[in-house]
Amino acid sequence: MIDRDDIERLREIFVTRQECDNTMDEVNKKLAKDATALAVINTKLSLIMWMLGAFGTATAGCIVKLIFGG
Repeated sequence: MIDRDDIERLREIFVTRQECDNTMDEVNKKLAKDATALAVINTKLSLIMWMLGAFGTATAGCIVKLIFGG
């Protein structure tokens, strides 16, 4: 039969459900912050790619005009 000493020994070795829940809550908060930061990075990257695309298109147009003498 399991007595109090065995239960106390098990609590020293293993993590309780409450401790696990607290740890998972902290991890979820950190992941939410990371997701927010990733969304900001994604928005900035989209803007940069749009600007580079517009600049590249204009540059390609100028090069084609110079090559064909238009």
